[in-house]
Amino acid sequence: MGIANFSLMALQEDERQGSLGERQSPDEELVALAQAGEGAAADILLARYRHFARAKARTYFLVGADRDDLIQEAMIGLFKAIRDFDSTRELAFRPFAELCIKRQVITAIKCH
Repeated sequence: MGIANFSLMALQEDERQGSLGERQSPDEELVALAQAGEGAAADILLARYRHFARAKARTYFLVGADRDDLIQEAMIGLFKAIRDFDSTRELAFRPFAELCIKRQVITAIKCH
């Protein structure tokens, strides 16, 4: 078992037990694992930020489209945030994800 697998299993167990308290697993560590190909880490991040993405999407309106379309765009933005996050920059994952979600939703509105 590789270090990444062991680390991911430990993070998943901590998530289930809530043993990391309010902060839970560091987002940046999960992003690094997801970028290394650990699908379970991406799943944890997508689940953790699902409500956040929905809340951001609900602040917009797209004439002639279903609200779920914007929520889908927000989730695409979240996925892109996980894919494109650069831990060498001095920015936490959450504000970066917020920016990616917002840009994805606005682009969808402009192109509709």
